[in-house]
Amino acid sequence: MRTKARNTDIKERLVIAAWELFTEKGYEETTITDIIERSKTSRGSFYHHFRAKEDLIFSLAYFFDENYDEWMQTLPPALSAVEKLTAFNQYIFKNIESSRYAPFLSTLYGLQVMTGGTRHILNPRRRYYQILNQFTKEGIDSGEISFPGSYKELSEQIASLQRGLTYDWCLNEQRYSLLHRGNQIVSGYLYSLKSPDSGQHSRSV
Repeated sequence: MRTKARNTDIKERLVIAAWELFTEKGYEETTITDIIERSKTSRGSFYHHFRAKEDLIFSLAYFFDENYDEWMQTLPPALSAVEKLTAFNQYIFKNIESSRYAPFLSTLYGLQVMTGGTRHILNPRRRYYQILNQFTKEGIDSGEISFPGSYKELSEQIASLQRGLTYDWCLNEQRYSLLHRGNQIVSGYLYSLKSPDSGQHSRSV
């Protein structure tokens, strides 16, 4: 247990150091040596957690995914699909808003646009997309959600809303509550999809 905690601490130090340097110097000008020195770790520790410097550009997307399984265990089993999606939306925005990595999100979005290769934010294998797909499929299959497309298309729409809101929050230098605005907009959209005959559910999750 202690080894796992120590490894997590080293990984976080590498991520924080890398994103500080990317912001200060730019991605191209930052070297692996710079990251190791800033984080006060070792080259062996770096390559234990990351294959290359590029991996660190996109590590934030996966970092936010790490606690989703733990959060899933806290969900009351009686919640409807829309209520699960609403709770997930609230958890995501609360997690982003309170994260130490929040100042680096605008850099992450910018680098994903400017650099080639895989769009890690859009990686369908991310736990984030797996959970979205699970909940949207449940809602459409049960008839609770009325949507003209597939459950994956609905997941993409929800993800687009969440990314857009997060990017706007970054552009506005976090001047408003992402959780409050995200809950208003995304939750409003989710409840608009409820089938009239799917039963009445409370909107407070």
